[in-house]
Formats: sequence, structure tokens, C-alpha cells
Amino acid sequence: MYFPRLTVIVFLFIHLLTACRSTSSQETPTTPTTPALTQLSGRQLSQQYCGSCHLYPAPSLLDKKSWQQGVLPQMALRMGLSDKRMSTLTDFNDTNELTRVLAANALPETPMLHPGDWQKIVAFYTTEAPDKPVPQPAHDALQASLPLFQAQSSTQALYGFVTLLTYDSLTHRTWAGDGRGQVYALDRNLHRVDSLQLGSPATDRRTNPDGSADWLTIGILNPNDQQKGMWSHAAKNSPAITPQLRGLERPVQVTTGDLNRDGREDAVVCQFGHYTGKLTWHERLPQTSPAGDNYREHILDAVSGARLSIVRDVDNDGWPDVVALLTQGDEQVAVYHNLRNGSFRKETVLRFPSVYGSSYLELIDMNQDGAPDLVYANGDNADYSPILKGYHGVRIFLNDGHFKFRQAWFYPMHGATQTVVRDFDQDGDLDIAAIAHFPDFSQQPYAGFVYLENRGKLAFTPRTFATANRGRWLRMTAGDIDQDGDEDILLGSFFRPTTFDHADLMNYWRKPGAGIMLLKNKLKQ
Repeated sequence: MYFPRLTVIVFLFIHLLTACRSTSSQETPTTPTTPALTQLSGRQLSQQYCGSCHLYPAPSLLDKKSWQQGVLPQMALRMGLSDKRMSTLTDFNDTNELTRVLAANALPETPMLHPGDWQKIVAFYTTEAPDKPVPQPAHDALQASLPLFQAQSSTQALYGFVTLLTYDSLTHRTWAGDGRGQVYALDRNLHRVDSLQLGSPATDRRTNPDGSADWLTIGILNPNDQQKGMWSHAAKNSPAITPQLRGLERPVQVTTGDLNRDGREDAVVCQFGHYTGKLTWHERLPQTSPAGDNYREHILDAVSGARLSIVRDVDNDGWPDVVALLTQGDEQVAVYHNLRNGSFRKETVLRFPSVYGSSYLELIDMNQDGAPDLVYANGDNADYSPILKGYHGVRIFLNDGHFKFRQAWFYPMHGATQTVVRDFDQDGDLDIAAIAHFPDFSQQPYAGFVYLENRGKLAFTPRTFATANRGRWLRMTAGDIDQDGDEDILLGSFFRPTTFDHADLMNYWRKPGAGIMLLKNKLKQ
């Protein structure tokens, strides 16, 4: 670690020296100037600056301590007002990564506003924010009873380090990947029947009709902007992995579809990144280029935090569009309308405050009116304000028929991470299974998993099961695992330590086989 860090420090020195020489060589050198102090109030300045690149965050969204010690210092860093800039830059150990972060001006050297104005913003937030976080709004009590499902675990599955969990309906196998790059195929009893070693942790997988598979690997799990992710192909019954896309920036999800209608399947990649990142679509070429590339990259959005994409013709013009959930900074649901010439027009259909922690999205017709609605989960709590937030949870946004949305339902759920929407009880309406990676660990019943049973007219009964605390759930999928004609649920746990007050939970999460739990649907038994 020492040598890469030293290399980065030398690189920074050369970068600064080169910049100084470049300036001194000019006939009329320019010196970066600090903007003048204004007469605006802290409230006015906050609306101007804190609402310029994302939806304005009201002070009431966080408590005073979280603003003062967590979020505002990070905002100062992003606005060129922090004395931590150099120490942050020297934390990088990859010069290519650092070069791109500097080029993106993600950590500006020059202040974006006068330090006196910044202090007005700090004073406004720390004065107006509540002393304690605002609690959850009133909602139906969680019932510790899940009669439709039976929980089943297996010591022969894998440890609680799950980064990928998907059910392959073609082969009736569950594929689970861990943080070491190992992936396992599990049978209906969660026993290992096959395995594969990848170059880094898997975050997505697709089975092709011919039995082959495509794998998305992230490179490095922890927040970074290194280009070490890959989208790779494996032929049926072959352990050989052939890279299709290299140099991806911390990719977390891939969606495929023929975006330009040339008869070849393209790929949309969510390159989450950290300071940088991007949402891209990759055009499948008619033949391999001399460099061995099968795809040409096109940038849909040069932003970090692309979490999930859906390829769908939302405007009914016969051309596939892209719906995406963006989750860093400017949190939003955006539609990229296909202009039929290889380019796309962005339209933001939902926008959320920067501290919401958007985490998942499904496009599905919840009220059965023929127009797809949005089921949205927010609860990512891994960043700079790790407190319980009353606005975390699961929401339904109804489509007015023209792809405009209004919130019609909200279930508060601390740390909500993912949903799976299915008609689990086969009564003609859609139920919602939800997990939370950042729940209230003290809550009883434990709300790391909640099954929202649809009673009709957007009314749901929240349920959980007695051993829901046996994992810290990060991944979830559904499928007919036991092949009896109904949909089962699979939960994947990723160990992340919490406080010593919950040592008993951490002991559960560390046990062999604690990575996977099956909720077996008993409808057809």
C-alpha cells in the first residue's frame, strides 16, 4: 500500500508544479479568485447553492449533529471550501483514478462561494434542523406472522458475504456470488452443485437462451472510481470466461436490449463509481474490431450513482427507451427517450432530496389500469448521515397514463434496500417483498424483511417472520425454487458490523451458511 500511495503523492506534486509553470508562462497570469461576500441570508444561499445541482434538502431532513458533523463537511469538500482536500486526494492509490477525479473537478481547488457565505449556510442548517431525527409517520404495525411462507436455511450454502443472488428458471438453479469473487450454483435445497471463480465480486448475471451466461463483476466493492469492472461471457458448460466489456467503473447492473433496432443486442451498464461514474449504453458491433472489441460505448449520463436501469418502450413509439434510477447527489428517476439515431433525450420524472438514499426501482402496473407504475425503495444509509430516517421506506408512484407520476402510497421502513413485486398468494393483485440492509436493529419485530400483503386498493398488511434477524439482507430474488407452482423468495445476507449493542445479531450473521435464506411459499403444498 505504501508504494502506490507514494506514487500518488508524487503525481500530485508534479500536477501542482505543472499547473504553476503553465500559469507563470502566460503573459497575463490569472489567479483564481474567491467569490465576493454577498448580502444574502443563509436560507437564500442554501436555496441557491444546495438546490442548484440536486433537489433542495430541507434542514428538517436531518438532525443538527448529522448536518454539522456529517453532511456539511462533505459539501464543503465538494465546493472547494475544505482544508481536507489534499488529505482526501492522497487517499487515492491509483493515479489513473486520481487523474479522472481531478479532471472532473469533483474536489475543486477554488471556492465556489465566499467562506463567509458558506458559514451562513452552515449556521442556517444547524439552527433550523431539529435536535433529533424526525420519527416515522404513523403506519400499520408489523405483524410477526408470515403464514404463507416457511423459512429455510442451509449450512451448505455460503457465508454472509453475498453480492449476487439470482434464480435461473431455465436450469432451476440459484446462483449466489460472494465478496471474494466466488459464485455458487445451488439446488432447490440450497446445496452447492456447481461453482465458478471470477476475477472480482459478481453484481449481476444473465442466462441466455442457448444456456450460456453473462457475468458482471464490480472490480472493487468499496467506494472507488477505478475502472476494473467487466461484463464477461461464459459458454454453456464451460468454466472459461471471455470479457466483453472491460474498464467499467464499479458497475452494479446490466440490462440488455436492441436499442438501435439493428438486430443485435446492446447493453446498458450502471457504472456506479464514487466521485465520477456514468450510465452508458454499449452498441453491439456487426463484427469484432481489430482491437478485439465487440461494443462501442455511448454515454447516456456522465453522473455517479447509476443504480438500476430498465429497457422499455415507455412512449409507445416502437423504440426501446431507458428508465434509470440515479442515487448519488441528484437522486432521481429519469427516462432516456430513444431518438432513433443512437442518441437519447433525458427527462427526469421523479426527483428526491440528496439525503434520501434511493436504492431500488421496479416498473410494474400496481393498480391494473394498463399503465406501468413505479415501486421505489429508499434507505441507503452508508454515507455521511447514518441515522434512522422517517422518510426511508417503500413508495408506489402511480402513472397517469402519460408517464407522469404521483405518490399514492408509502410504507415507512428504516434502511429499505430492495423490493420484489409478485402475486405471491395468487389472488389477482401484486404483493411486495422488501428488505432493509440498514434497519432499526432494536425494533421488534425485526424489520429487516417485510412482506406487504396486498388487500386491494393500495392497502397492504405488513408481515415478517420470527428468524428474519438471521441475516443482514442486501440481496433478494424470487422464483419457483421448489418447482411446485408458486413463487418463493430468496434472501442474501452481506455482513457489515454494527454497534456492540447488537453483538447477538452479528453472531447470527457470521455463522456458516447464514448467507442465504429461502422463504418457501406454502400456497401449493
